[in-house]
Amino acid sequence: MFFNVLVKIFKKKRIFVIMKINKSTVIFFACLMLSLSAFSQKDHLSSQAGEANFGIGFGLPYGGVGLHIGTNVAKGLNLFGGVGYQIADIGYNLGITKDFESKNMAQFYLSGMIGTNAAIKIDGLPQSSKTYFGPSLGAGIKLNSHRKEGNFWDMGIIVPVRSSAYQNDLDGLKQDPRITGLTEPWPVLLVFAYNFNL
Repeated sequence: MFFNVLVKIFKKKRIFVIMKINKSTVIFFACLMLSLSAFSQKDHLSSQAGEANFGIGFGLPYGGVGLHIGTNVAKGLNLFGGVGYQIADIGYNLGITKDFESKNMAQFYLSGMIGTNAAIKIDGLPQSSKTYFGPSLGAGIKLNSHRKEGNFWDMGIIVPVRSSAYQNDLDGLKQDPRITGLTEPWPVLLVFAYNFNL
């Protein structure tokens, strides 16, 4: 899923929207990640208390397409902030990630954040371009590097909890006769990035 931007291109207008929540998806992935945490064993450098990371990639934890910095306040518990470009403006998020120990180089994680989690941009209607603020929940996999201890790939999904302002604006656009072919956005967003140990 995510980069957290879904693009819909139509003949008359280009409409960019980001997705609506699907609560059952969040519950499913939360249960899956918690059950997989039972296979805990190895202590990776990227999960040790006091370690910090800097990442580049796409997804809400990276502000859209952008940067991410985090620090482990406890073993497997990372506080982070991200800033980047969303389709309509600058995006940002602050949050927390809990990763689970693993025998292998792959570690599962759960995350929660608050910040920019939706955007609308319509070419030719600049007054409709906006970003929206709200909480988001995620799950994914950290693939720890064999070559450089502490570095890792971040691949996950995010389910944004869209604000009523976003939904109202989206509903309004559906009624606008100047815009045709608008469809519902996806319920989840993707994360894909690489992080460096600091």
